[in-house]
Parts: sequence; C-alpha cells; structure tokens
Amino acid sequence: MELNLRETMLSGFPEIKKLGACSPYGETTPFVFNGRLMRLELADPSRGLDACNKSIRAVIRDAQTGGILSEFGKDCYYFSGYQENDTFYVIGTVRKQPAFSGDTYKLFSSRDLLHWEERVLLSNPGWKYFNSALTKGADSYVLAMEAGEPAEYCGVPFTCFFATSTDMVNWTFLDYNKGYPKDRYCGGPWMKYVNGYYYLICVTELPCQRYTNYIYRTKDFDVWEVGLYNPFIMPGNEDRKVSPNAVGLTDDFIENGIKKKFISSASDIDMCEWNGKTYINYNIGDQRGFYYMCEAEYNGTIAELLGNFFI
Repeated sequence: MELNLRETMLSGFPEIKKLGACSPYGETTPFVFNGRLMRLELADPSRGLDACNKSIRAVIRDAQTGGILSEFGKDCYYFSGYQENDTFYVIGTVRKQPAFSGDTYKLFSSRDLLHWEERVLLSNPGWKYFNSALTKGADSYVLAMEAGEPAEYCGVPFTCFFATSTDMVNWTFLDYNKGYPKDRYCGGPWMKYVNGYYYLICVTELPCQRYTNYIYRTKDFDVWEVGLYNPFIMPGNEDRKVSPNAVGLTDDFIENGIKKKFISSASDIDMCEWNGKTYINYNIGDQRGFYYMCEAEYNGTIAELLGNFFI
C-alpha cells in the first residue's frame, strides 16, 4: 500500500545542527579549495560591522584561520560563488548607485583566490536584479536571478528568473513566464542540480515581517514541488550563541547586537560538503539593516539533505 504523503511523514524534518554566529559579514558562499574550508563573504560597512571601514566589496576568507586572502568587486553587491574543477567563480550584481541592485551581473574568476579576472556575465536593461545563484545542469549552466522589476513580469517582488548557457559566455533567458514564484516573496536564491532535479532555496516572507527559507525543486522549470518539511531554517535562540569558529565579532557587537537585537529573519543560505558533513552558512537579522552570519551542519551529503525534504 502506497503511503499518502499528505497524511504520513516518511522521514521527518532533516536535523540541521546550528553552531552559532561566526561573522558580522553578509551573504556568504562556503567552499573547499585545496583542502581548506573557505568563505566568500559580502563586506558592507554601511550595514554590517566592518572595523576597516572600507568600501563595499567581496572578500575571500580562510574559514579555518579567519584570515582574508583577497578583496575585490567594489562596484558590485549581492555576491554568490560557484566552483568548478580548479576555478572559483564569483557573480556580483553591478550596482546602479545609490541602489544596491542593477541590470547587469559581473563574473570574477580565480585559480588561486588571490588574482581575479573579471568580465560582464550578462545584462538585461530595464530589469532590477539582486541576488543570484549558478549551477551546472545536465546539459547547460543555469543562472537563477532574483528580480524586483519590471513589475509586469515579477508579480510579487521578489521573483526568480532563469537563464541558460553552455559556456558561461552566451546566455539565453528562459521565458519570463517561467519565473518562480510570482505569487509571493522569493529572494536570496541558492540553487544546485542533483539527481535530475534543480533544487532552489529562497527566502520567503511570513506574516508580521518574519522571513525564512523554503526549498523547492523542478526538472523543467515548468512544474515545481515544494519541500514537505519546510521551512529550511527558522531564526531562534540558538542563533544568539557564538560559534567557536567566529571571526570579527567584537564584544560590543555580541552584547548589544547578537544578544539583544530583535531577530526575525533567517536568510541567504549557502552550503558545501566538508569533513563528511554538509556545512551551511546563513544570515540572521531583522531585514532592516542588522544582520550577522551563522553556521550550521547536517550529518550527511548535500544530495541527502536536499532529497530528505521531499520524502
């Protein structure tokens, strides 16, 4: 007898262990490079804590030592990372100042995390793009783009739209009608192609200005499934503890920020596999300018974690 998924929980909620606050910086992509755990981080002195008081930029941090290897992308915002073979790629949204958004994405690439090449990845005049996520599918790369305008395509801001490429140079936008979802807030995408599915994790807005992450998947960008065990991560008291791996968190930021500020949002999830587990970074904050980065882990592979939300 086939069990009815609407009545029976076959696996239960995946157990994600929160480790605590680890950095005052913003949107993050963790990755493993030459056997070391690294992080791409958004450094924004106008919103987060930045003792150096430099310009908005991307930084590459050795997560094991806390040291910063390189800084770049001063004309961009909303950085996301993608790794293939010995090259690490960073996508940044070119800002139309004073806004943080823009209609163009720039691609940075490096084989040593020290020296970076850059070029325009794609542009779509008249659109307002924010975060992005890149993955490699069965026969092409797919770029997820968070957009807020034009209103006639975006529906309820924000909506994810998609483009494909076989070489990361020439891009084809999927039909704008394939934007997902258009009936509710959907921002800060993370995307990965696993076992025939494109998995998408996005920030969604709940009542009373609460924000969390929902997971979805599709095979064709026409039919979507919503994870049975959503939400992915909710903000909570565990996010007020400080991880033993923390860097850059001053005593004042911990006492008067992390321990006292109202937190209503868990957002901008990204992850990689590290030491036999899935290492996860996400932002905790209030969606009004206060935020910090937390870390968590899942005792299994990324494929297992994603798949367990749908069985």
